[in-house]
Amino acid sequence: MKTSMVVAGLLYLLFCMAAWGGIDEDPDLVLLTGEHWVTASEVEKVAYLFGLGNMLEVEQAMHGKDPAEKVSKNSIVPVLIDGLSHLSTRNVREMLDEWYGTNPDQLKRPVIDVLYFEFALPNIGSKAN
Repeated sequence: MKTSMVVAGLLYLLFCMAAWGGIDEDPDLVLLTGEHWVTASEVEKVAYLFGLGNMLEVEQAMHGKDPAEKVSKNSIVPVLIDGLSHLSTRNVREMLDEWYGTNPDQLKRPVIDVLYFEFALPNIGSKAN
Protein backbone atom coordinates (compact mmCIF):
# COMPACT_ATOMS: atom_id res chain seq x y z
CA MET A 1 0.00 0.00 0.00
CA LYS A 2 2.75 2.45 0.95
CA THR A 3 4.70 1.64 -2.21
CA SER A 4 1.68 2.27 -4.42
CA MET A 5 1.14 5.66 -2.76
CA VAL A 6 4.76 6.63 -3.40
CA VAL A 7 4.56 5.49 -7.01
CA ALA A 8 1.29 7.40 -7.50
CA GLY A 9 2.84 10.54 -6.01
CA LEU A 10 5.94 10.28 -8.16
CA LEU A 11 3.89 9.67 -11.30
CA TYR A 12 1.78 12.72 -10.51
CA LEU A 13 4.91 14.84 -10.01
CA LEU A 14 6.34 13.61 -13.32
CA PHE A 15 3.02 14.39 -15.01
CA CYS A 16 3.16 17.95 -13.66
CA MET A 17 6.72 18.35 -14.84
CA ALA A 18 5.79 17.05 -18.29
CA ALA A 19 2.93 19.53 -18.47
CA TRP A 20 5.44 22.28 -17.65
CA GLY A 21 7.82 21.15 -20.36
CA GLY A 22 10.34 19.71 -17.90
CA ILE A 23 10.32 16.42 -19.80
CA ASP A 24 10.74 16.21 -23.56
CA GLU A 25 13.37 14.54 -25.75
CA ASP A 26 15.90 14.79 -22.91
CA PRO A 27 14.84 12.37 -20.15
CA ASP A 28 16.78 14.21 -17.43
CA LEU A 29 14.59 15.79 -14.79
CA VAL A 30 14.98 19.54 -14.46
CA LEU A 31 15.60 21.23 -11.14
CA LEU A 32 13.30 24.21 -11.45
CA THR A 33 14.91 27.56 -10.79
CA GLY A 34 13.75 31.14 -10.72
CA GLU A 35 14.55 31.32 -14.42
CA HIS A 36 11.85 28.71 -15.02
CA TRP A 37 9.51 30.25 -12.46
CA VAL A 38 9.43 33.78 -13.88
CA THR A 39 8.71 32.53 -17.40
CA ALA A 40 6.08 29.96 -16.38
CA SER A 41 2.36 30.52 -16.74
CA GLU A 42 0.13 30.63 -13.68
CA VAL A 43 -1.17 27.15 -14.56
CA GLU A 44 2.38 25.75 -14.74
CA LYS A 45 3.26 27.31 -11.39
CA VAL A 46 0.16 25.88 -9.75
CA ALA A 47 0.86 22.44 -11.29
CA TYR A 48 4.37 22.49 -9.80
CA LEU A 49 3.06 23.48 -6.36
CA PHE A 50 0.27 20.87 -6.49
CA GLY A 51 2.81 18.20 -7.42
CA LEU A 52 5.08 19.22 -4.57
CA GLY A 53 2.13 19.38 -2.19
CA ASN A 54 0.97 15.92 -3.20
CA MET A 55 4.44 14.52 -2.69
CA LEU A 56 4.50 16.04 0.81
CA GLU A 57 1.04 14.61 1.54
CA VAL A 58 2.18 11.13 0.50
CA GLU A 59 5.27 11.42 2.69
CA GLN A 60 3.18 12.60 5.63
CA ALA A 61 0.67 9.77 5.16
CA MET A 62 3.49 7.23 5.06
CA HIS A 63 5.12 8.54 8.23
CA GLY A 64 2.14 9.48 10.38
CA LYS A 65 1.01 12.72 11.97
CA ASP A 66 4.48 13.71 13.16
CA PRO A 67 6.83 12.99 10.26
CA ALA A 68 9.69 14.68 12.12
CA GLU A 69 9.87 11.62 14.38
CA LYS A 70 10.08 9.10 11.54
CA VAL A 71 11.68 10.89 8.59
CA SER A 72 15.44 11.12 8.36
CA LYS A 73 16.96 14.10 10.15
CA ASN A 74 18.31 15.19 6.78
CA SER A 75 14.87 15.29 5.16
CA ILE A 76 13.30 18.54 4.01
CA VAL A 77 9.81 17.04 4.35
CA PRO A 78 9.04 17.93 8.01
CA VAL A 79 10.23 21.52 7.55
CA LEU A 80 8.20 22.02 4.35
CA ILE A 81 5.08 20.48 5.89
CA ASP A 82 5.31 22.47 9.11
CA GLY A 83 6.50 25.74 7.60
CA LEU A 84 4.12 25.87 4.63
CA SER A 85 0.99 24.07 5.86
CA HIS A 86 -0.73 27.30 6.92
CA LEU A 87 -0.40 28.77 3.41
CA SER A 88 -2.61 28.19 0.38
CA THR A 89 -1.19 27.30 -3.02
CA ARG A 90 -2.13 30.78 -4.16
CA ASN A 91 -0.23 32.34 -1.22
CA VAL A 92 2.90 30.33 -2.03
CA ARG A 93 2.70 31.17 -5.74
CA GLU A 94 2.33 34.87 -4.97
CA MET A 95 5.17 34.74 -2.44
CA LEU A 96 7.47 33.09 -4.97
CA ASP A 97 6.47 35.60 -7.66
CA GLU A 98 7.24 38.47 -5.30
CA TRP A 99 10.48 36.93 -4.01
CA TYR A 100 11.94 36.30 -7.46
CA GLY A 101 10.67 39.72 -8.58
CA THR A 102 12.55 41.48 -5.81
CA ASN A 103 15.62 39.22 -6.08
CA PRO A 104 16.39 39.08 -9.82
CA ASP A 105 20.02 38.27 -9.02
CA GLN A 106 18.79 34.96 -7.52
CA LEU A 107 17.07 33.53 -10.61
CA LYS A 108 19.48 30.58 -10.76
CA ARG A 109 18.41 29.55 -7.26
CA PRO A 110 16.12 26.48 -7.26
CA VAL A 111 12.48 27.03 -6.35
CA ILE A 112 12.62 24.26 -3.73
CA ASP A 113 15.59 26.02 -2.11
CA VAL A 114 13.65 29.29 -1.85
CA LEU A 115 10.59 27.46 -0.49
CA TYR A 116 12.70 25.75 2.16
CA PHE A 117 15.05 28.50 3.32
CA GLU A 118 13.01 31.66 2.70
CA PHE A 119 9.46 30.51 3.47
CA ALA A 120 9.25 27.21 5.37
CA LEU A 121 12.23 27.30 7.75
CA PRO A 122 11.45 30.78 9.13
CA ASN A 123 7.78 29.79 9.67
CA ILE A 124 8.10 26.48 11.52
CA GLY A 125 5.35 26.32 14.09
CA SER A 126 3.39 29.21 12.53
CA LYS A 127 -0.37 28.71 12.63
CA ALA A 128 -1.29 32.11 11.17
CA ASN A 129 -3.38 32.29 8.02
